[in-house]
Amino acid sequence: MADVVQYRLERMIPELDDLEKRGLFSKPEIREIVKKRRDFEYRLKRPHPIKEDYLRYIEYEKQLEALRKLRKKEIVRRLKENNRKWPFSLCDKTSIGRIQYIYGKLVSKYKGDLNLWFQYAEYCREQESRHTRQVLGEALSFHPNVPGLWIYAAAWEFEHNLNASAARALMLSGIRACPKSEILWIEYFRMELTFVNKLRARKIALGLDKISSLHEEEDDKTWREENSDLFMPLNGEKLDDEGTVENENNELETNADVIAIRELGYKMAYAILNKAIDAIPSSLRFRQLFVEMLDSLEVEKATILEDEICRTMLNDFSNDECCWDWLARRHLTKLQRGKQIGKEKAVAGLNKTIQVYEDALKSVPSAKMYGYYAKFLQDLIDLDKSESVDGLHFIRKFVSNIEEVMTNLLKLYERAACSGCSNEDLAEQHVSFLLKVGDVDAARKLATKFCTGEFSKVVKLWALRMSLEIKSAMMKSETMSKADLHYLFELFKKTLMGMPVSDARDLWDMAMEFFSSQRDYFDRILDMLGQVISVGSGGREGATLACTALDWVLQNRGVQCAREMYNRLLALPGPSLDFYKHCITFESQLAAVGCKEAAQNMCTLYDSALKLYDQNIELWLDYCTEELKAGRSNAASSVYWRARKTLKDSSAFIEAFQSLQT
Repeated sequence: MADVVQYRLERMIPELDDLEKRGLFSKPEIREIVKKRRDFEYRLKRPHPIKEDYLRYIEYEKQLEALRKLRKKEIVRRLKENNRKWPFSLCDKTSIGRIQYIYGKLVSKYKGDLNLWFQYAEYCREQESRHTRQVLGEALSFHPNVPGLWIYAAAWEFEHNLNASAARALMLSGIRACPKSEILWIEYFRMELTFVNKLRARKIALGLDKISSLHEEEDDKTWREENSDLFMPLNGEKLDDEGTVENENNELETNADVIAIRELGYKMAYAILNKAIDAIPSSLRFRQLFVEMLDSLEVEKATILEDEICRTMLNDFSNDECCWDWLARRHLTKLQRGKQIGKEKAVAGLNKTIQVYEDALKSVPSAKMYGYYAKFLQDLIDLDKSESVDGLHFIRKFVSNIEEVMTNLLKLYERAACSGCSNEDLAEQHVSFLLKVGDVDAARKLATKFCTGEFSKVVKLWALRMSLEIKSAMMKSETMSKADLHYLFELFKKTLMGMPVSDARDLWDMAMEFFSSQRDYFDRILDMLGQVISVGSGGREGATLACTALDWVLQNRGVQCAREMYNRLLALPGPSLDFYKHCITFESQLAAVGCKEAAQNMCTLYDSALKLYDQNIELWLDYCTEELKAGRSNAASSVYWRARKTLKDSSAFIEAFQSLQT
């Protein structure tokens, strides 16, 4: 091992001599570099070197190279002042080679770590190394089923190596290896369209296409400057000083050549689209991504390609409500491409969107489809929400008659109900919209109709109806009449007793809040709650409601009434542990402010709870803790011995109790 390390260090001597000769590092610094490298080399020669050893070595070499470049820059600056140049130096290339060598050893040992391969390839790319292609090839041989790696390799060939043919070959190989990868198909499609764009740029450079239809308001020179990145030579071609494309034989391309290649590119993109749909036929989002990608590229025939994609979506997803909704809103999203949107275009786009929704209702008359249509009209009415919806913030200012949109929305809700396609969400939206426009009476009648009909078990509709009934009664006079109170109580009673507590939690809270100031009716609500808990249908939600009721009584009637209330509920069969704990907390808080009776009540509650839940270690520990806090160590010891005798496995309790005393 020592011989190998010594051999590698000796091979570094020419480089180190060059570093000292150029004045980049001093002798003490060179000795420190040798010492660090020797340590790293010995680490790598261990029987089982770890990944972090390689990474630390690489990081050290990168920092050393960064320092070398910084010092070289200063030396070059001084040389320029004396009209001298920096001659070729051995140290200019050895550091990069050493880092690549360490990376190679690392990935050969950890072939399955994809992140290391990416780091290796990225470093080679940053250094513009010809070694990049070999690294990517090796990575793909070990990870052929990783779409991101194929995309990275193709992007490097296309953008950095300027080899479109090699990039296309890599994409095709990746698709053969991962035929179900959506991102691979999307990026292959993007690459071909980008290639077509570059061909178009070259046509402009030849002076054969002065102004594109996509840039009718821009002159040729301005478009060149804004899209200079597209004027990139491909496969060995170059640009002259005037931006004209010239091949290796210095022969200008003809207009026919460029047009033929560009048409071939469009045919290739069209073929990719069809193959992608055949490979992944059941993904709607996949086709939407194609359209969204076309939006990000300025392609001459983008509209034709989009229409083809939308046609296939209608053919294959004609029964999918999400597809229809996306296609409808697509007409408004397309308006964002233009820099200026006139009223005629905006209104035309809106009419097309509405027409698509109408066609959708004929094709898919479902509650979900009505919901999408209603959501669109609601977004159009609500300006604040429309700001965040694609296209609507452009359209909203051109819609002068909002009342007509509101009328159409109400008619849509009625159509849904008449066609039997309404659901609880649409029903709630219908009632809420009537309430929003200020028609409280109509909203109350509609809510009553829904709650007495097909949605009689829908809690949120009952909650909406009850809030409307309360609001309607309060609108009659400032003080609610006895008849109204009785009517509301009977309505609450009928609803609450007919639903499980777990579903009607909000209604119980609403009833307790509304009748909290009416003693007689509040007592009746508590009786109803007691009945629900006594038959065992309350469960955990029933215990939570009991805690809420206790808080309401304490807030409105005082401590004594609260105690009477929880004693009444605890007398029912099987009170929950959560309710016991809430009552104990209530008495503990009173004891903390000096209430003498509270301490005795708390102990009584603990004893009562432990009769039902005698195997609950946490409850025993809480009891001991309260006694210790109160300074009653004898009582705490008594509880401790009771727990040891009662618990089947008291080891955990003993350990926890001992930690309390330390």
